[in-house]
Amino acid sequence: MFKKPGLLAAFGIGYVLGARAGRERYDAMVTKAQELWHDPRVQEKAHRARIVAEEKADMAKHTIQDKMPGDSKPSSASTPTPQTTLSTPRPHTTTDPVTDMPRGWES
Repeated sequence: MFKKPGLLAAFGIGYVLGARAGRERYDAMVTKAQELWHDPRVQEKAHRARIVAEEKADMAKHTIQDKMPGDSKPSSASTPTPQTTLSTPRPHTTTDPVTDMPRGWES
């Protein structure tokens, strides 16, 4: 079996070497992810996905409101028509401190 000091030394050496290589690999992945995120094609797809998600959430909200018990007056339209016009994307106000990627696209 391993003796405790030798095992701790091996663990320490492995940790230091792994941390250096791991950090370089992590930094490379972060750089690549930032390049991908800032690509205009990705931004356009993310913007369209946000619009679709907002439309679906609005439709679900109206459906739920229509089915709520005790609601004396139904909404004017049970299935709202989705808007297909694109608006300009909202600028991000904060960034992730680790990846420096903009926050707000996920909400």
